Amino acid sequence: MAKYRYYALAALSGLLLSLAYSGWSFDLGWLVWIGFVPLFWSLAQIVSEYEHTRKRFGFLIGFIAGLVYFLIIFRWFWSIYPLDTLGIENRSISFVAVLLVYLISSAGMAVFWGLFGAGFRFQVSGFRFQNGSSTWHLAPGTWHPLLILSALFVLFEYLRSWGFGFLWAGSNSLFGPHWTLGNLAYALADNPLALKLASFVGVYGVTFAIIFINCLIFIILKKRTYLVTTRIVLVVLILLLATFGTRLIKFTATQQEKSKQVNFAIIQTARPTKVLPSPQETLADLKEQLELLDRVAKEHPESQLIVFPETSDLFKNIALFLTPVQAQEYFSNLFEDPKLIIAGGRVIDSNSSAYSRVFDLNTQNGIINYYDKRLLTPGGEFLPYPVKLIAWIFSKTTANQFDSLRELNVGVKDVSTVNFRDQFKVAPMICSELLSPSLVKQTSQSSDVIVSMASYGIFHGNPVIAKQMLATTRFRAIENTKPAVTAANLGRSYAIDSRGKVAYLAANSDPQILTGSIVLGSGKSWYNRVGDLPIILVSLLLMVLGFRLQVSGYRGRIKSWLWRNQEIKNGKFL
Repeated sequence: MAKYRYYALAALSGLLLSLAYSGWSFDLGWLVWIGFVPLFWSLAQIVSEYEHTRKRFGFLIGFIAGLVYFLIIFRWFWSIYPLDTLGIENRSISFVAVLLVYLISSAGMAVFWGLFGAGFRFQVSGFRFQNGSSTWHLAPGTWHPLLILSALFVLFEYLRSWGFGFLWAGSNSLFGPHWTLGNLAYALADNPLALKLASFVGVYGVTFAIIFINCLIFIILKKRTYLVTTRIVLVVLILLLATFGTRLIKFTATQQEKSKQVNFAIIQTARPTKVLPSPQETLADLKEQLELLDRVAKEHPESQLIVFPETSDLFKNIALFLTPVQAQEYFSNLFEDPKLIIAGGRVIDSNSSAYSRVFDLNTQNGIINYYDKRLLTPGGEFLPYPVKLIAWIFSKTTANQFDSLRELNVGVKDVSTVNFRDQFKVAPMICSELLSPSLVKQTSQSSDVIVSMASYGIFHGNPVIAKQMLATTRFRAIENTKPAVTAANLGRSYAIDSRGKVAYLAANSDPQILTGSIVLGSGKSWYNRVGDLPIILVSLLLMVLGFRLQVSGYRGRIKSWLWRNQEIKNGKFL
């Protein structure tokens, strides 16, 4: 088979997996269970037919699969164009900048899939080839490739969550395993079994299961000792159990859990992102937000928690028209009982440093706490070093404008929890921070509900990134057994229960209020206690085991070769 066919099969894997990933108007999440099969077949052929160059070809095959996958799921990058929302008016510079960021991001993430393809050759010792052909079967007692290949991919996925931050590093980067966008586990946001598994082992444990089942299906399909019909039946049964068998799982809340509820109201807006909105636009935005807030007070007075989207600038804009005393009187008169209002915006402190800040306001006592966003978005809230260099080459004025109008600083507070009248405890998360399992785990340790604020204004309300963030938030909720309430700007707001199920979802992205009640999380999940460390350590242990088995295999082959040559010299094979 010509090499280009191997690359075509790798591209097919990337396509299947991208169709399985969240962000589409259809649900093909079940494809994630078989999406790697063409890639495994292609890698197996390379190992068999191109022994001396298999490492290079293995990397290329894995890289191509990853490149196709990330190019498709990162398609929302193009919704940023043109970059006038970032203060860059030149369309040519905008096009070049978006194209480079899109291609470099996709290729940079695909490198880790390429490394998985290159590492694939170290794990073939548990398989046997018949006369150099590509017929694979498990040798008696050799079960380890199923586990080791799964562990290998998990480790590279974990490294990839660091890789995006290093790829787009800047002066305001927060390094860590935060950028899980593209993790295949999110394709299974509608799968109850995957969600339940995530409460124990997180997204990386779900990723392990995905690779394990893909590898198992691949081995069954290649096992020539079974009839074709037998192999097909086995594969279909595995797919049915993994996809539809989980529908039998039902989650029910205990009576004690049902008594611990919080009534929420989400103020959803549709405010386009602008560098410098006019006074008329600012006034219109404030008027709309206050009208929605007044509706909450009149129509849903039972609401205890009121959440605005990211960068709503509610409190800052009120301060333009009212003194602090008048503002406090306004909120006190609006609600008869104390309410907790969470809203934020861009603020500049006394040192002229800009932050994306969230304020917590008790309607009877004023501002009681604040939190500054830590995981800033490269290109949207700070310029990474490579982009800054490109901007300086093409237009120094553009780079300076971004620094003065959009550049934000990393918040220094790790957690900012508010215990509201001993009724519930919240700690806000802001948009991209929901991509980080470790940040959400750290925050939810001391809170009862995850409160997140999002704005898709920079993406012009692109629904793809909004749907991908919804899938991400569902995993954060089930991982920590905490409900999540998300207020969105130019997107659909929602509330997710502690089981990862979408309990409330706005009908569309128009300005509106979304109200309801959610059960507070009881206790801590296993994941909330230990995080990702166990699955990462287990994967490392399996890799060490795989290396030792590989070395033992080489030693066995050398001994066999020496023994055979000695027998030939003694004339026993003549």
